[in-house]
Amino acid sequence: MKLILLTGFLGAGKTTLLKKILNEYQSRKIGILMNEFGEIGIDGQLIKNENFDLIELNNGSVFCACLKENFIGGLAQFLNHELEIVFVESSGVADPANMGSILKTVTKIAGKAYDYLGSICIVDGRYFLKQLDVIAALERQIIYASKVIINKADLQNPETLQVIAQKITTINPTTEIFKASFCEVPLADLIMTMKSDNVKTGTSGNTWESRPQACVLRTEALLDYKIFEKFLHEIKFSTHRIKGFVRTDQGGFEVSSVRDLAILTQWNEPIEQTEIVMISAVGIRMISDLLRLWKQSFGDTPMHI
Repeated sequence: MKLILLTGFLGAGKTTLLKKILNEYQSRKIGILMNEFGEIGIDGQLIKNENFDLIELNNGSVFCACLKENFIGGLAQFLNHELEIVFVESSGVADPANMGSILKTVTKIAGKAYDYLGSICIVDGRYFLKQLDVIAALERQIIYASKVIINKADLQNPETLQVIAQKITTINPTTEIFKASFCEVPLADLIMTMKSDNVKTGTSGNTWESRPQACVLRTEALLDYKIFEKFLHEIKFSTHRIKGFVRTDQGGFEVSSVRDLAILTQWNEPIEQTEIVMISAVGIRMISDLLRLWKQSFGDTPMHI
């Protein structure tokens, strides 16, 4: 059974790529293991209508001790299914260096082995140069990538895209680089040319101590859309990533924010309560920023984090 890892920092486009993979493989038997850093699963809801086997692991990185045991169990479980290929969508803060040792343990438990073809790393073309020197996981994801997709190329100029490609090549001279918007790449050819003999292994830097601050905002109140939109565009500057669903007086919306780019998209399925994962760019200070901005925007409207 083949296995491919999808990596990329928060908001780079991993779920976008996964949706395209599901479309490409819609007539074949595949498994999906999704890892989200927040304590609730958002991405699984975004793709839940597809026809595939899904396991979700939340509230940490599968390469850290906090979830590694569950990750190993999930991979071993898939080996008991008749699947052609398994895709793992890692969390945005994943350091996948220890994938080799993880797979050795999976083989011992399951009595079967994966044909691990390596990882596809999605890089955010808009923010990569600002992120590279301050986010260690980003460089580590590139080091262990078989293929790198520079995504959101439409939001960057050609000269800067070339600088990004050169930096990626410096980090990993053997990886193949693609430039794309909305992860539009020749998927079939990309996956077919991945080979297990090119896979590297090492020691992951994911630990309890290196986990970024994160929280989930929840409220059952029906929120004013305009006020929530203003709140979102203020709190986004304290975060690397915001995602979730919100109930408003104008209907339900999917919430997605990467640094200074925040988008609300109409969501046509029922939303029982507002649930939004926020991953901090300012450490624990995000909590005080969140409480202050909520009070300014919604007064005494109840919410909990």
